[in-house]
Amino acid sequence: MANSSPSASDDDVLAVIVLVVLAFATGIFSFGMFLDPLRNWMLQYHLLERGHAVVIPILGGAGLGWGQILVVAAALLIVIAMGVVVRRHHRSRV
Repeated sequence: MANSSPSASDDDVLAVIVLVVLAFATGIFSFGMFLDPLRNWMLQYHLLERGHAVVIPILGGAGLGWGQILVVAAALLIVIAMGVVVRRHHRSRV
């Protein structure tokens, strides 16, 4: 049975991306409209730090502290370890 729902072609996706980029370039939307509430939310839930705790500054006086850096490093190590395990498992099956 054929799939009756139309799928998005690569041309359709490219056209949407171009329209979004042009909308941002012409100033219809501003990045500040999205970044300021996001930064405030990240500060509220301590995903970013402010003041003397900032080790790596990112947005307007806010950035990553040592706690966030350790969490990001641990997540990266876990992803790398999982990749190695999956790759070894795949090689052992072949």
